[in-house]
Amino acid sequence: MLKIAIVEDEKQYQASLVEHLSKFEKLHKEQFVVRTFYDGIDILDDYKADYDVIFLDIHMKHQDGMTTAKKIRKLDENVIIIFITALAQYAIEGYKVNALDFILKPVVYEQFEVAMEKVLQTCRKYQREKQIIVMDGSAKRKVSTDEIFYIEVIGHEMFFYTSHGVYHQKGLTLKDMSAELEEFHFVKSGQSQLVNLRYVEKISGDAVSVPGADIYLSRSRKKEFIEAFAEYVGMEI
Repeated sequence: MLKIAIVEDEKQYQASLVEHLSKFEKLHKEQFVVRTFYDGIDILDDYKADYDVIFLDIHMKHQDGMTTAKKIRKLDENVIIIFITALAQYAIEGYKVNALDFILKPVVYEQFEVAMEKVLQTCRKYQREKQIIVMDGSAKRKVSTDEIFYIEVIGHEMFFYTSHGVYHQKGLTLKDMSAELEEFHFVKSGQSQLVNLRYVEKISGDAVSVPGADIYLSRSRKKEFIEAFAEYVGMEI
């Protein structure tokens, strides 16, 4: 079930997009949760990075769509953005914020359907990954399992070491996270670390090397870890 936001300040276009989504659901046997906003400021208020798709109008009264998209990208690198615009030249700007597509006003269903098929194709790729909500300072953002080198628990806080930086989250246990990420090839190297096998560069003695770090490999976990890594490498080959 996709969670979709529509950010459009003109009621008739907002209603048209909702209608198109409803039609697409029925024809393609999909399910959506849809929330509407009338301005970019509104969606950014307490943004939680839990949308799959955002339809974003370029021209709005208080905060335009491009400014909104740039601010969203600082919090959420993975959400799919589709711009709604009356002028095709604005589509070029969309590539700066990694927009998937743009739709010209007035929005006709056939064009909308093509865009949504792109959305579903992109989402199927993400289904081979998992999105995790983490804290980036005081803001929430999503990170993909494909971006995480390893996870470590220090005290009562969990840290996520990724290709984009280090993020954190409280209230999580390594036991639960290990069970949740097992199918994405994360394996414990010790009592406090969970390693993404995809990023293991080498195993030497009691250390596992990943980009930027050597992680302790405990004696009790060593045999299981090496077996899991050998199986993963064989699977990749």
